[in-house]
Amino acid sequence: MTSNVPLLRISGLTKRFPGTLALDGVDLSVDRGRVHGLVGENGAGKSTLLKILAGDYQPSAGRIELDGDEVHVGTPRRAHELGIGIVYQELSLLTNLSVAHNISLGSEPTSGLAIDERALVETARRVLDRMGVAIDPEQKVGKIPLAERQLVEIAKVLTLRQPRLLIFDEPTAALGQADVERLFRIIEALRDEGVAIIFVSHRYREVLRICDKATVLRNGRVVAEVACAETSVEHLVELTLGERVAAAFRRQWRSERPGEPVLELFGLEVGSRVRGVDLTVRRGEIVSICGLLGSGQSHLARAVAGDAPDVAGTIRVKGVEAIPRSPRHALRLGVALITENRQEEGLFPDMPVRANITIASLARVAAGRILRLIDPRRERRLAAEAAAATGIAQKALGRRVRLLSGGNQQKSLLARWLMRRADVLVLIEPTRGVDVGAKLEIYRELEELARRGAGVLVVSTDILETMALSDRVVVLYQGRVAGVFDPRIATEQDLLLAMQGTLPRVEAVT
Repeated sequence: MTSNVPLLRISGLTKRFPGTLALDGVDLSVDRGRVHGLVGENGAGKSTLLKILAGDYQPSAGRIELDGDEVHVGTPRRAHELGIGIVYQELSLLTNLSVAHNISLGSEPTSGLAIDERALVETARRVLDRMGVAIDPEQKVGKIPLAERQLVEIAKVLTLRQPRLLIFDEPTAALGQADVERLFRIIEALRDEGVAIIFVSHRYREVLRICDKATVLRNGRVVAEVACAETSVEHLVELTLGERVAAAFRRQWRSERPGEPVLELFGLEVGSRVRGVDLTVRRGEIVSICGLLGSGQSHLARAVAGDAPDVAGTIRVKGVEAIPRSPRHALRLGVALITENRQEEGLFPDMPVRANITIASLARVAAGRILRLIDPRRERRLAAEAAAATGIAQKALGRRVRLLSGGNQQKSLLARWLMRRADVLVLIEPTRGVDVGAKLEIYRELEELARRGAGVLVVSTDILETMALSDRVVVLYQGRVAGVFDPRIATEQDLLLAMQGTLPRVEAVT
C-alpha cells in the first residue's frame, strides 16, 4: 500500500442498541506512525467505537478498512490476528496469576502439552524491559500496586507479533507523572516504528502533549477533528460539551465562614511516608492535598479513614481524639472514604445501584424490631432521594452498577455517603476516569456536601482540579507540608514549585 493510504479508515460507522443510537455515522482516519486522540464525554460513543475495533461489538452499519482493505473484526481473536491491540481503562488482569501469565494470557508458549514457564517468563521480561519497567514477572498481579498493574496491562498488547493499530483507553488514569512520561516514551517509540495509535483520555493536556490530531465525539457523532498543535484545552472542552465552560471550573466562593473543626491532625505520622503533618478541616470546607506521586498524600487520606498501618500522632474527629483502626471504626466516628479504585474498593459491581447506595445505611432501610429486614419501599424511597441529590437518573437505580459510566459509578458512591450523613468525606482522585461533564457535576456535588455541613478532604494529582475545587490547598513534599495555599491567590506554578520542594515566593496561608 502507498503511504498516503490511512492505516485505519472508518466510514459511516453506526451502532444501535435497543432504544439507543450509540454511534451515528462516524468517520475516522488514523495514519500509520501517528497518535490520534479520541475525546468526548462518557456516553459520547468512545467505548462503543473501541469495542467494535476490538471485536467485542458488531457494527450495525459502516465500513472498517486497514491498509485500504475492508476488514470484519468480529471477535477479539480476529482483532489480534489483524494486529489490533487495546488497553482498556478497567483492567482485565487476573490477580491470582503472575505478571508473566497475564502478559501472555491466551498465547502462552508451550513445550509439548504444557506451558513453557521459562519461555513465558522470558517473554514477559523482554516486553517489560522494552518498556523500561522493573516489575518481577513471577510476582502475582494481586500483590503489585495499581499503577504497576496498568503497566502490565499495557505490556499485554505489546506481545502482538505485528502490531499495526494500538488503542490506549485512559492509560494514564492510575499513573504518576514519572510513569506517564515513561508511557509517552513507549508510545513515541511505537509511533516511530510506524504503528498507528489511538489515545483516549479525559486529560486534555495529555492529548495535546502526545497526539498529532484529535477527534471529538458528542452524542455518538463526530463534531470536530483538530490538529493538536493548533488548539487548546479550553477549545477541546468547548467542543466536548458544546458550550463555553471557562467559568464552570471555578467555585462559587461563599461569603460565610466555615464552621467548627470536624477533622484535626496533629503531628500525624504514617510509617515513613507521612511525617509530622498538622491539618484542620472545618464543616463546610473543601481542603485538597496534592504532591508528586509518593509524597504521602494517599497514605495520609487512608490513615484518616482507618485504612493504613503504623499510624502515630493525634487525630480528632468532631473533637473526639481517636486514631481509626479500620474503615468500620472510622465510619463509626463519622469518616467515610472513596478511593481511587472504585471497582475493587468501593462498588459491588453486580448489585443494583439502589443497593450500592443504601448498603452503608441498612439501619435506615430496615423494618421490624427483631428480624430487622430491609423494607423495599423504604429502601427505594431513600435511595431515590440520595440519587436525585447526586444527579443519578431514577431509571438507573435498578440496574447493576457495573453497567453505569465511570461518572455515574462515582456518583453512586457519593450518594452512599450522602445517605449515611458522613461528617468527613475523604476522596482519593475523585474524578479519575470520568469525562469533563461528569467532573463538573461531581465538583458541584462535593460543594453541596460541604454546604450541608460535611468537611471534605480531597487528594488529587490534577492541579487545575485542585485549585478549582478547594477552599485551601495543602502541598506535601516527601511526607511533610511544603505549603498551604489559597487558590484564589496562588497560581498553578506556585503549587508546582512547592511540589518540587521549592517554596514559591507567594506567602502560604494558614
